[in-house]
Order: sequence, then structure tokens, then C-alpha cells
Amino acid sequence: MVSSQDVVDVIVVGGGYSGLSAAWALNGQGHSVTVLEARDRVGGRAWTQQIPGGGWVDNGGQWIGPGQTRILALAEEMGVTTFPTFQDGRHILVYDGVRTVYAAESSGSLEIPVPTEDLADFMNAVAVIDALSREVPSEAPWEASRATEWDTQTVATWMEQNLKTAGAKFALHSVIVGYFSVEPCDLSFLHLLFYVAAAGGVEELEASSLVWRFLGGAQEIPVRLAERLGGKIRYESPARTINQTSDSMIVETDNGRYEGRYVIVAASPALAARIRYDPPMPASRDQYTQRMPLGSVIKCHAVYPYAFWRDDNLNGQVVSEDDINSIFDNSPPDGVPGILVGFIEGEVARRWLDRSEEDVRQKMLDCFVVHFGERARTPQHFYYANWGREPWSRGCYSGVPTPGTWTNYRDALRRPVGRIHWAGTETSTQWVQYMEGAVRSGQRAAAEVHEELSK
Repeated sequence: MVSSQDVVDVIVVGGGYSGLSAAWALNGQGHSVTVLEARDRVGGRAWTQQIPGGGWVDNGGQWIGPGQTRILALAEEMGVTTFPTFQDGRHILVYDGVRTVYAAESSGSLEIPVPTEDLADFMNAVAVIDALSREVPSEAPWEASRATEWDTQTVATWMEQNLKTAGAKFALHSVIVGYFSVEPCDLSFLHLLFYVAAAGGVEELEASSLVWRFLGGAQEIPVRLAERLGGKIRYESPARTINQTSDSMIVETDNGRYEGRYVIVAASPALAARIRYDPPMPASRDQYTQRMPLGSVIKCHAVYPYAFWRDDNLNGQVVSEDDINSIFDNSPPDGVPGILVGFIEGEVARRWLDRSEEDVRQKMLDCFVVHFGERARTPQHFYYANWGREPWSRGCYSGVPTPGTWTNYRDALRRPVGRIHWAGTETSTQWVQYMEGAVRSGQRAAAEVHEELSK
């Protein structure tokens, strides 16, 4: 048995943004905590690698914006600074077999090279989605007056019924795949409205997307949190079993057995469901997690001596109908080294999940050459992150509820089960799916447990 001196107030399962935010909050309130992390690193779906000679790549989450206040406050507390995503120069669009280079107006608005009718159709659809999202309470989306109607149709069905032009359908498809890494046919229309509502509306969502990055990488905050938490983190210790009694919790891992008064599980619903619980989870919780698969994304970086595409007044941003559906300039502020990041997402990523890294590398570099010339063919370094293969993620960016899940299972994902509380960006009611949502969820779970411990 675990000796009494080893019993902590709270065991946190997962050392990503949500788990570390929970542990940090509880630690600051004077509670004893132990964090059990399956990997040999902290950060979860935020994973930064250092480049030999200088620079870094973010293989996972990386972007934040001004509306994401909790993660900005945490960054300031940890001494991590931000810098703006590089936006200066011309963009590239590949649509209907045509590659077009186009410029931003001085006002910052884009003259997107698609037919006027198509652009108007797309903008009207965005306005409708924004208006409908205001009818969805982010704390309880199933309580929206039309929740059942919206939750029983997919985004693809809504697009077919409401979009008239091919260009608008292409644009909205690109947005859905880019945000969720799933296809419109996978996604409940209610969840899309909830996602927008949780960000405060379309305007706030756009204003806080792709705005800033963290100097040194998005994993820098978890690394500094781990340093401050010190010996409270146990690495390579995946939770296999959680046994719950009326007054204690026992968590069994590959490397030991831990006892606490409460447990916070800060993992994606799909991975949380793989833990064995005794007694078993309520049926509603278990069935919810069966209906929340993770998205599919492969993210690759090519590193060059400097950002040479800027010489041609290109900002590195590409939206394409090809397999590599989006590209960005991911360089440090001074453009040295120069880094291009490319994404394969959704249905295309599913087809590439089991292909070799070399196949993906060749495909990615061929695409970079099309857009940026032969200099893109021979990077100094190449980084590959296939999130579907990551054993402690099994997908990205987050779990996405299938149609019917919100209205049938409601708050089962977030509702505590005895002494087990839940964190993870999927459980957040604000900025769901973002690092901001992860921080908020950890702080919310910590507040729940603190209240219980204070009784």
C-alpha cells in the first residue's frame, strides 16, 4: 500500500496545458499535487523542438490572439513573450486548378481572387453562422431553442442547403478543415455554432486567430510551469487504472501507484476513455467519449537559411485545394532561419496517416517548390508530426462531438464523477479546442476541487 505521507490532495492525470494549469492553481492555493504524465515531456499537444544552430518549430498548437486572456496572463506570469505572425506581402490561393498570387490592401483587407458572387455567398454564410451562434449558450449549447434541429444535421448538409456557389463551398470547407481537422460531413452544425459562440463570435474568432506566437515556442510555458512545480511531476507514468472509494483515489501507472483525495483527468476524451475506472464510468460519460473522435492532421516544417520567399514579397501563406491545404511562414521574428510549415488535414490526412515519413516529406517539398521555387526543395532540416500516430494523442487538434452528441449527452463530458473531475480543452466553455480553452478548463477543474477540499 501507499504510505500515508505519500498521499496528496490531488492527482492530476496529464501534463499538458490543462493539467499543468490545474496543478499550478492548486499548488498556489496550498494543496499538495502530483502530476502523472505519460510522455517524457510536458506540453501534451503543444510540442516544440529546437533547431540545431538556433530557432524552433512548433509541431503542435502554436497560435494565440488578444481575446485569449488566460493564456496571455499565464505567459506573462511565466515570463514568456509573444511576437506577431508574419503577414507582410502577397498571399497565394489555389482554386479550380489556378494558382493566384494576390496582395492585401493598405487597409489590411484582402482582395481575394474569387468571383464576386462566390465571395458574397461565402460572406453571407459567415454572417448567418455568426448570428445563429448568438442563440447558443456556450455553457449549455443543448439549451438553444433549435438545438435538436442543428445537432441532427452536419455542417455539410447545412452547406448544401444554404450555399449556392462552388467558391463559397470551397472557402467554407477550407475553414472547417483548417479549424477542426475533420470534414464538414463529420461535424454537427450545433457544434460549429457552439465553437463560434465559445470564442465570442466570428469577429472575435477572426481577431484572435493566427495573430501571435510564443517566442521560443508554445511548449515554453509548460516547461516553465514544470520547472516551478519541480518534483511534483512523474514522467513516463501513464494512468492505467483509477480506483475510487468514498474517501480516497488510487491511480495505478506503469511506474507506480499513487494515492490522493481527488483526481483531475486532463486528457482528451478519447484517451481518458482508455483508462480503466473502478467503479466504471456512468454510461452517459462512457458513451459521450465514444462519440468524440479526434481530428486528423499531419504538420511538417522545412527549415532554410533564411525566409527567402520574402525576397519575392510573399508572406508564405497559401490556401489550396491540393492535399497540402495550408502553408504559413513559421520563422522567428527576423526570418532566420526561414521556416515553412505545411498542413495536411481532415480526409486527406486520413489517407496519409499510414504513409511513410519520406512519402510525406516528398509530397510536402514538391508542394513548397510549386509555390516558392526550387530553393524550397532542399531544406537544411525537416520536421514531421503525424498526430494520429502519437500514442498519447492519437489525433489533433481536439476531440469533436459527432452529430447528436450534444443534445443526447449534454454535460456528461464535464460533470464530475464522484471525486474525479475533468479538464482538457474539449471541456471548456470558452475558446474550446484552443490552448486558451485548455488553460481555462484546468483552472475551472482546480476551482471545483479547491471548493471540495475547503469544506
